[in-house]
Amino acid sequence: MLDVSKKLALLGVLMISVVMSGCQSTPPKDAKPNVTFIDTQKFDSDLTASLESIKKPVEVTFFNPVSPNEIPPRMEKWLSLVEKSGGKINISTPANEPTPKNPALIFGLFSGLWNAIKMYTTETAGKSMEDAAKGRDANITLARNPQGNLFIQKIVFDERNLK
Repeated sequence: MLDVSKKLALLGVLMISVVMSGCQSTPPKDAKPNVTFIDTQKFDSDLTASLESIKKPVEVTFFNPVSPNEIPPRMEKWLSLVEKSGGKINISTPANEPTPKNPALIFGLFSGLWNAIKMYTTETAGKSMEDAAKGRDANITLARNPQGNLFIQKIVFDERNLK
């Protein structure tokens, strides 16, 4: 009888260790706190992995300057997912410049929103992207280049403060 209970105890410990080893304590390899925008499906995968795994802010930067009026449709899609899930899009203008009354108008989000929604509904990974954007706000930082042109310096997806 004692041998059976020892075997059951050993089996229980073994099962618990297998279950615990399946728990993920570190973010996946693709999860990074900084993601550089490239207009590919891999960007969506990388950003999704980062937003789902990293609870701290995730920063998106660009290889080339992006005008606030010419946000790529793939990035517009992410911003519309943030808004759709109840998040806010905050805009930080360069120092010593007035803040627009309605910052969303700067970005032409309304003109591109239909395309973003259409892209969102046709993507197979749309659901996981929507889940990744839930609970996040998007903080867009604008800057001016030496020629005086406004561009997006970075977009930070930050955890939403739920009060």
